[in-house]
Amino acid sequence: MWVIYFARKGKSMKLMFCGGAEEVGASCLFLELDGKKFLLDCGMRMTKSKDNLPDFRVIQENGGIDGILISHAHMDHIGALPVISREYPDAPIYCTLATKDLIRLLLFDSLKIMEKQEAEIPIFSEVHVKTMLDRILCFNPNNAISILDHIKATFFSAGHILGASSIYLTSDEGSFFYSGDFSITPQLTVEGAAIPKLRPDVAVFESTYGDRLHSNRQGEEKRLVDTVRKVIEEKGKILIPAFALGRAQEVILILKRAISKKELPEFPVYIDGMVKDVCTIYENHPNYLRNTHMKKLLKGNHIFTDDCVVKVSDHAMRKKIMESSEPCCIISSSGMLTGGPSQEYAKHLFSQENSFIAITGYQDEEAPGRNLLALADDESEEKLFTLDGVSYNVKCGIGKYGLSAHADKSQITSLVTNMAPRRIFFNHGEAKVIAGLASDVAKEMYAQIEVPSNNEVFEMNIRNPRKQLQREKLVSMGRHDELTSEKLQDLRQYIVNKLDVKKGYTVEELFELWHGTDFNQEQLKCLNRLLNQSVYFKHDYKRTYIFHPATDDEIVETKDSGVMEINEMLSYANEHFPKETGLYKTGARFDEKMAILNFNYPLMVKAKYTLLIDEFEQKTGWSVEINDYCNVNAAKMLITELLDIHRLIPGKVSYYHDTDSFVVKVSELMQEESIANRFYELTGMTLKLEKEKAVFINRQDLGQPGQPMEQNEAFKLIDLYFKDKDHQIYRKSIKKNGSQKYIELSFITGQIGKRYEEQIRKLAETTGWEITINSMANNFELNALARQLLARYSVEEFGKISFLPGENSMKVKDVKTSDEVKNLIKADFLEATGITIAL
Repeated sequence: MWVIYFARKGKSMKLMFCGGAEEVGASCLFLELDGKKFLLDCGMRMTKSKDNLPDFRVIQENGGIDGILISHAHMDHIGALPVISREYPDAPIYCTLATKDLIRLLLFDSLKIMEKQEAEIPIFSEVHVKTMLDRILCFNPNNAISILDHIKATFFSAGHILGASSIYLTSDEGSFFYSGDFSITPQLTVEGAAIPKLRPDVAVFESTYGDRLHSNRQGEEKRLVDTVRKVIEEKGKILIPAFALGRAQEVILILKRAISKKELPEFPVYIDGMVKDVCTIYENHPNYLRNTHMKKLLKGNHIFTDDCVVKVSDHAMRKKIMESSEPCCIISSSGMLTGGPSQEYAKHLFSQENSFIAITGYQDEEAPGRNLLALADDESEEKLFTLDGVSYNVKCGIGKYGLSAHADKSQITSLVTNMAPRRIFFNHGEAKVIAGLASDVAKEMYAQIEVPSNNEVFEMNIRNPRKQLQREKLVSMGRHDELTSEKLQDLRQYIVNKLDVKKGYTVEELFELWHGTDFNQEQLKCLNRLLNQSVYFKHDYKRTYIFHPATDDEIVETKDSGVMEINEMLSYANEHFPKETGLYKTGARFDEKMAILNFNYPLMVKAKYTLLIDEFEQKTGWSVEINDYCNVNAAKMLITELLDIHRLIPGKVSYYHDTDSFVVKVSELMQEESIANRFYELTGMTLKLEKEKAVFINRQDLGQPGQPMEQNEAFKLIDLYFKDKDHQIYRKSIKKNGSQKYIELSFITGQIGKRYEEQIRKLAETTGWEITINSMANNFELNALARQLLARYSVEEFGKISFLPGENSMKVKDVKTSDEVKNLIKADFLEATGITIAL
């Protein structure tokens, strides 16, 4: 049953859907209100079978636009922004602070993808993105912004992802609400939607999951954790293709929490693709995250990465992960397997019966992810799946887990009935879903309900616009001096004396209270930082972008603690402890006021620098806990330097934490006591040198003519040959070329390997194995060698050391030494590596 509300002649409003009607993709609404014309979102379709842009023709036919409002940064809502902004450069763009940073990241990433698609012409260029970004004006949620004439816009937190907002426009002609993508259910990263009881005349609601009720969120998270545990126990790998923005961050926190609660063992979790950069932006906006994460970030901690969760740095690391037998979890974009590193990982895992691919998000009807899910219930022995034109027999496990960040049918209906608009539109969903939702809502409320199509025009006469709740106008202090951390006390006292102490205030409102003038983005960011660290204001528990004046008791309790602010303390630690102490990492447990300090050699620090530690505790008010584990990489570099003085080449280096000792294999026992004594003096730990056992190869071990030698014996023969050579092999690997196995030898660089081509050819004849040389350079060893040479020639002042893969060379910045010494270092480095070093 459809209930139609017939409005009489009155004030008009025009609405058109340029995209996003009866579909998920290209969300773009044209709204004419009080004589001004707006776009709400401007996305693109992510499928290749349809035009990926909204219909901009209708915008031109209606005289263009005066402004653009963006709900959130997913590509189906922002992908076409540079195109429309290029056509209407005078139209300002409005969104939240976090959304702008995400827009920048996603659109520049989109440029990279378009550049790779050589057969297609990019729809916009880098200059279009940059100029579009300059037109964006940012505001926090819960601010009523006067955007054009008498029209006001307010963003309300929509849940969904970082910075996502529903948008409310009010004017003399009426009021309009646009839900954007929203979720009332709290997620691990962000709280659920915080939308008050508004009074819109017209409203548009997303309907992605308008035909279903979501499964219990906690239950789905537990199912995912159980699957991960099973795969890890079976020594397999689990790939979780995830949307880089939103879903990936949720999955990371689900696994981190499970590891923390001992529901999962500690195991490597790798994050790859654009997921890495999105995590950084999340951490740069603590006031848009849930309270617990905000507090961790303000204490100087990371919330996504730790010892278990590691970012994949490059293709070489990705290859190493796939070739390793170590069980692990990989969280990578893209979530639909349409591209990105997740495709590369999936192709590798298809054939592994003990591995698994877990789908956690919406899959477009043409997406590879949806086709892969169809195999989950396929019981046939051979499950064929085509990706990039190649067919794979899928042997790994496949599963779907409901971690949606969209509202379900009950949540959509609740928001609609709570607002009770006179005219209701449903978009952002498949046609059948929207039709069913509209029919069900029509049975519950008296309103005109529409199921729009793209390009359909709706002229709406609003006879009596609904009255809006008016917020009391804030009376400014009219101060002209800068609002510093100390002066926040005056602002707080003004609110206590003159205003509502129970009310929360946005950063914009607090700025206006102090100055009574307009502000720019940098001023807002500066004030936000001051408020995050202030004792005079506290965060709203759920809406962390809102601030409340602290009570007298809360201020006294904080001030009397005599504890330095956490970021100030962490910065002071790096200044207080000199370079020779080897401080390389700082952290803190805020609740205990405990500074966690990581030194290269903790035993040495505890023995030599107790006075310095006491001074630090007295100055900061923080207790100190020193991590008992030494920096193994620093110790290995030191061992190499000490042995190098006596022309000894280190073999295997082993670290034993329980006895605070190192054991290193060497070819000869020379100056053992002096080396061990010097190591103890510098580190407080013991060092033992052990001679490499001689390896004897009997003729019978060489195998039968025409038969390859047993691989371990072949490795022994190779080691024996290179034992006394000037250059050592860093890794020996068994590789496959089709069904044929071969040995790959890795030197510090491929250039060094080529020096031994003739000898390696003879080794191949002797062992019966094909032997190749890895052309890749060992970045870590190159870096270590550069440091050794700088130390050997007493160079103490230098900057960053980096490998330049495009030039196949090393570079050390800001080296302070003579040209003569530089030339000696360059010559030694070239001899040892076969590549050049720039100083």
